[in-house]
Amino acid sequence: MQLHTEISGKELLPNVATIGFFDGVHRGHRFLIEQVCEAAAVRGLASSVITFPVHPRKVMHPDFHSELLTTCDEKTALLADTGIDYCIMLDFTPDLARLSAKQFMAVLKGDYQVQALVIGYDHRFGHNRSEDFDDYVRYGQELGMEVILAQAYSNNEMTVSSSAIRHLLLEGDVSEAANCLGYQFFSERYGCKRLSCGA
Repeated sequence: MQLHTEISGKELLPNVATIGFFDGVHRGHRFLIEQVCEAAAVRGLASSVITFPVHPRKVMHPDFHSELLTTCDEKTALLADTGIDYCIMLDFTPDLARLSAKQFMAVLKGDYQVQALVIGYDHRFGHNRSEDFDDYVRYGQELGMEVILAQAYSNNEMTVSSSAIRHLLLEGDVSEAANCLGYQFFSERYGCKRLSCGA
């Protein structure tokens, strides 16, 4: 996996991308990334994830505090294990937050060679976050970018999310948290430790 930033983004090959913070890089994230890799292979393109070193809510609300599952370096290492070609690490700034969904998609197309965007089933982005998948498809058609709806991940009818895993860890249910993550976890922040990766 190649790590790229705003400075190095112009070195990218045309790619299929998805967007997210990917805290913990849990099973749901990995399922989404598998779909990105499959879509990229079918189209003969590279695959990429677009993420941020600092949680967007922390940038917009400095008093926001959340015990993250992984540091930025840990997240990057876990993403590298997924087989994705590129990790595009963007600084989430107030200027970036002010972009509409269409404006942000135009930046991805023009600066980072994103030819197709895989959208998580419940993902929203852009300044007002009021647009839905049909809006993203329309913007993509106007920009020359394919927009693909990802399939949702199911884990025995339990919703797998970073916030749900944090709750499990805080409740001391390390076994179920590890099941959702897809690897054993250890962190002094939660009184437990990530021991090893692997499903």
